[in-house]
Amino acid sequence: MIEAVLGVHATDFKNDEARSGPPVCVDDTGGVALGRLLAIATLTPAQAALLVTDVVDQLELAHGRGRPPIRFRDGDVMVSDTGQLTIRSTGDAGSWDEARDVAARLLHRIVTNCRSETLADRVEVAIAESSDLVGLARRVRYAAATEFDDAEIGRKRSQLAALVTAVKGRARTEDAAAEPTDVPIPATGRNRRRPSVGKVWHRKRRRPSKRRGIFALLAVLILVGMVWAAPTAWSELNRSWRTLLDPVESSMDDRISPVSPPAEPETGPGPVDTALPGAAGPITQVAATFANGPCEAGQSCTVRVDVGVDPAANVGAVTWNPTVYDRCTGATLPGAEVTIPVPPGAREAYGIGSVDLPPGSALAVAAVTTVPAATASEPMYVPSENATCSPGSPRDGG
Repeated sequence: MIEAVLGVHATDFKNDEARSGPPVCVDDTGGVALGRLLAIATLTPAQAALLVTDVVDQLELAHGRGRPPIRFRDGDVMVSDTGQLTIRSTGDAGSWDEARDVAARLLHRIVTNCRSETLADRVEVAIAESSDLVGLARRVRYAAATEFDDAEIGRKRSQLAALVTAVKGRARTEDAAAEPTDVPIPATGRNRRRPSVGKVWHRKRRRPSKRRGIFALLAVLILVGMVWAAPTAWSELNRSWRTLLDPVESSMDDRISPVSPPAEPETGPGPVDTALPGAAGPITQVAATFANGPCEAGQSCTVRVDVGVDPAANVGAVTWNPTVYDRCTGATLPGAEVTIPVPPGAREAYGIGSVDLPPGSALAVAAVTTVPAATASEPMYVPSENATCSPGSPRDGG
């Protein structure tokens, strides 16, 4: 069949001048033009691979028999009722390179109609890498062979044949609808002509529009937002409406409740002034510390005092007492006197004494010497920090 279609044996070509009109493609085996089939149906990768293989097989056969380069047009490429692609030559081309270019455009048209971009990419690469018809046929056949197995060829041919039959049926329906008729058709339900319904493979699969998906998503979000905000909006609207109609509700009490004056904040106590120097006469310094850790108000407090003396003075003894200062009231409470012996030539001496601390929120304890000179140590605070005085204290805020 391929050789007959290509005109290898029996078909002779006449000059274009001897023709009475343009060359007409006559399909003795039936079928439809490839262009019409591709315009209606979208091929699977295996179907497209079979048609691509048919194209390169027929071109390679004509080239191998030593025939002149064939010339064909889009209307000369048919798909028969058996699902096989055939090419009818309309004359001789200038060269096989020209025939190769026409075949490359035909192959590109077939694979771009396929549902697989992978097959189209492989065939495009094979066409680009080939420089002659033989190389084109070899590379394209290799690229298409991965889409089907030998066991599937019969089934895929049957699918192509079914597509051809369906397209031919559609063409006959369109031609019949175009012909005028004067025969009235009864409008009975039994004789009424039903419109032809295309097969599943006639319809091209279309991907869902991204724009429709975005619009649907926005509509869902707006609907959810309206449902979520509806109660709050209704409450605000109802409140505004009531305020507009009844600015002053009769049930509201016009009396003003008395307000108590704000409580005076507690403030920090003032500093302690012992009015005595830290060194005088033979006493060079006085330092006091808590002997048993921090003291608390209302309890006994043990104090250690360290007194520095001039060794050349030979003072013999130092008398001192722990004195309590109330930082809020300014009251002073001296403790019992303590005498510390000082050996001759000694530079310092120490002693320990106790004093009962009165209740108070801010106290201070200092060691005060009376003999041989009046001095005082730095005060020690009880508590050591965060002391406060009640409002109205005489020394509030110092």
